[in-house]
Amino acid sequence: MKTETEYINTDFDLKSKSPFDTLNRELDQMCCVLHYTHGEDGHWHSTVESAHDDGTAKRNAETDILAIIAAINVLSPAATAELASCCLREFNIGFHCWDTWAYVHRLPSPVVQAVANADCSLAVTLYPMRNPDGSPKE
Repeated sequence: MKTETEYINTDFDLKSKSPFDTLNRELDQMCCVLHYTHGEDGHWHSTVESAHDDGTAKRNAETDILAIIAAINVLSPAATAELASCCLREFNIGFHCWDTWAYVHRLPSPVVQAVANADCSLAVTLYPMRNPDGSPKE
């Protein structure tokens, strides 16, 4: 039985040379901060997801990205300054890759423009769901 490739979620990844506690606290009130840590590389890192819990097949990157951008747009001046000081502000779109050939997940131009207006970047992460021998990963 073939399994379809599927969108998982979009992480908003942040990295900075300095702590961004205010930004992290404000984002956590409107989104879901998965982690916020001082890494071994000397930088501060955070991964944020949208707070809505839509685990249905209708969930998509557009909805997740726009929810996080809505949170960014209402940050305090202090949190906005901390966001601007981050050297990485990236929306990382994740997919479980199964058996689908030529899977397409569209991101409308207004969403791409909103990401650019927020001075952020886009990335895509593909998670293989099969082992090298073709068996499904546990």
